[in-house]
Amino acid sequence: MPNRFGDDLTRLQEINLVQESDSAKHLLAYGIRALRTAAFIETTRDPIMTMLSIGIEKMLKLGLGLLHVEVQGAWLPARVLKSDFRHDLIKMEGLLREAIRDRRARATHVAFVDQALAEVDADPVWPSLVAALNRYGQEGRFYYLDALAENPQREESPQAFWDAAECVARDNDEAISELFQRMLGDFSLSDEFARSLNGRMAESLQRFCDLLTMSAVQGVLGTRGKAWGHDFKSVGRQVAGD
Repeated sequence: MPNRFGDDLTRLQEINLVQESDSAKHLLAYGIRALRTAAFIETTRDPIMTMLSIGIEKMLKLGLGLLHVEVQGAWLPARVLKSDFRHDLIKMEGLLREAIRDRRARATHVAFVDQALAEVDADPVWPSLVAALNRYGQEGRFYYLDALAENPQREESPQAFWDAAECVARDNDEAISELFQRMLGDFSLSDEFARSLNGRMAESLQRFCDLLTMSAVQGVLGTRGKAWGHDFKSVGRQVAGD
């Protein structure tokens, strides 16, 4: 018996979609909240990068999966998820953003999607932040464990990637850059600087999440994607914070 969306997803697949979507949105909500409120990034970087790298990966795969359902009527095959995409956030983000761009005319209100796309396209922080989370999710989470086993990884540490993203955020925001210069002469401003910098990083993450959910709600990801987009935006206060 066909489901209400007219695709080939079984009832069990629909339940699994809900479970995976809940996992993704809560990982991202907690991760973004932790990033915004972190007093000392040195002690919270790993928990934050763990939540965000997994949350973004799940969200990207859900978005690509919904597109596949809209076009093919079925969910993405396991071989594509495991062989073609694996944990490559940069590849998946690029594919999904281009798919949104190519399908933008299907939106109920094209201007909303265009604006969200333009904001992500113009964000200098987002590419370096995706690179940091990609590094952590692919291999970097075991950087020190591999070094301990005398099998060091060839790429730089996830911390170096995160630091690079922070530098981009600092250097491309006049207020944060000015605060940084003041902090160099007055370390009582370090907490304010950290909050501002972390907030700017969190804005980039939220901006991309908003692009994807906006595109979904507007119909770019298909009929099932509309319902998914509305649900993905719904996060309780316990998770999102006041």
